[in-house]
Amino acid sequence: MPDASQVGLVLDEVTFPVERGKVREFARALHDPNPIHQDAEAAEAAGFAAIPAPLTFPMVAMMWRERDAAIEDLGFDFKRLLHGGTTWDYVRPIEVGDELTIERVVKAVDERQGKRGGVMTFVTIEATIKDAAGDLVARQTDTLIQTGA
Repeated sequence: MPDASQVGLVLDEVTFPVERGKVREFARALHDPNPIHQDAEAAEAAGFAAIPAPLTFPMVAMMWRERDAAIEDLGFDFKRLLHGGTTWDYVRPIEVGDELTIERVVKAVDERQGKRGGVMTFVTIEATIKDAAGDLVARQTDTLIQTGA
């Protein structure tokens, strides 16, 4: 079961390339017809240095992980686990040609009394997304909730 002693725990770090084909597939999966995600000339005309990835593209990092560290390392009961939300804060666009490194760290573990009984545990995980030069590109914040027994 997650607890406050896990604040600061590094869950994992993964590095992966931002490839043109994967950006295109991701945009198609989102039903995003914007040509900037497929065509370099359209991206340049829109002011980008390269083809930009859709805003939720950091989720692709999940495909590069060997395991789901958040669930295993924090001791969640999968049957009681809920996704409480995800937010992104961007410093710059993610673009084809980037090589991103994402490190996930436990930022907070809080407990609250559930309305239907039992204690709910809220875990906030922050992922810093950096490029090959080590510059911050974005932050992703996830909230996971374990409901009361």
